[in-house]
Amino acid sequence: MSWLLENLFGSKESLEQVREDIHEHLHKESYIGISGIDNPEQSATRVTPADLELNLFGPWGQNLEEVETELLQLIHDELPPVVRDEVGILPFFTNTLADGYLVLTFIRNASSRDILLNQLPLALVTPDGEVVARKTFDMIAFGPIADMSSRPCEFMFRWNEFDRIPEEEVPLSLVYVPPVQQKAAPEKVTHEEGLSVEEESKYQQLLGDHPVAEGQVDLKVLDILAGADGGLKVIVLFRNGLDRRLEFTEVPILIRDKQGTEVATVQFGIKNLQVEANGSRIWAFSVPADSMKNPDIEPNDCTAFIPEAKPERETFTIRSSGLIQ
Repeated sequence: MSWLLENLFGSKESLEQVREDIHEHLHKESYIGISGIDNPEQSATRVTPADLELNLFGPWGQNLEEVETELLQLIHDELPPVVRDEVGILPFFTNTLADGYLVLTFIRNASSRDILLNQLPLALVTPDGEVVARKTFDMIAFGPIADMSSRPCEFMFRWNEFDRIPEEEVPLSLVYVPPVQQKAAPEKVTHEEGLSVEEESKYQQLLGDHPVAEGQVDLKVLDILAGADGGLKVIVLFRNGLDRRLEFTEVPILIRDKQGTEVATVQFGIKNLQVEANGSRIWAFSVPADSMKNPDIEPNDCTAFIPEAKPERETFTIRSSGLIQ
C-alpha cells in the first residue's frame, strides 16, 4: 500500500491540486442494499465523511507511515456523502499492474450496526457498460466493518480472471453485482377449515390489497365474526415474506370494543400453523363466550389486535395490526 499512496500524488503539488486530483480519481459508489429501499443511490438522506470514522486495520494500519496515513485521511474527508443506513463501495484509484488490475476502494458503513461481509461479488465495467471481469471476494478475513465507519480495501483482478482484456487506455469502473435472486414462486395461500365459500372469496380479495414487504412477516386481523355458542371467530391473515417456511406456536389476540374497553384477551397455543415461504395462510381463531367480559357484544362493535406472535426457532420482527376496516 505504501508505494501506491507514495506515487498517487506528487509531493510538489499544492493542497488544492491534491484535492482536485482526489475528485478526479473518484468513481461512482455502489450500494449493497441493506437499507431495503429501492435505488439507494438516489436517496437524498446522506451523511458526510466527517460523520464516519476512518479505520485502518491489518496491513493498512501496520505498513503506512504517518504522512501516508494523513494523506489517506485527507482522501477520506474529500469523499462525497454516503447514503444513510447503507454500506457503500466507493472505488477511488485504479492501477494496471503486471499481474492484474488493482482497485483501491473505500467500504463505508453508514448504518447503526457492525456489518460483516462474507462474500462480495464485484465486476469491472468499461465506459460503455461491458463487463470484462467478475470476481467474488472472500471478505471473512477482512472482518466486520464498524457502524458509522469507513475502511480502505484493495481488490485485485488478475488478468487470467478477465473475460476480455480491454485496451490499456480504456478506464474500468468497479461495481457491486447483487446476487441473483431466484424468482419467488406464486404466492401459496391455504385456508383454515370452517370458512364458507363466500368468506373465502371475500378474504382472497383482501390479499392483494395488503401485500407484505419482502423479508418481513406480517399478521393482520381480517374480520371478526359471530362464533359458536355466543363466542367470536377472529380471522387472521399470516403472510410470510421470508424464503423459508415458518411455524407459529403461540398467537395472542386482544379484543376491544369501540370505546377501547377490553372484551377478551386470549392466548392461543397451536400446532401445525405453518406458513410456506413467500406464502400466506388464513386462520380462524374461535374465542369462547366464557372468556369474554361482555358476551353480549356484537362482532361489528369489536376490534382485534395481535401484539406479538411467536414462531418456532425463528427470530425476526413481526409486523401486526388490528382489524382491517
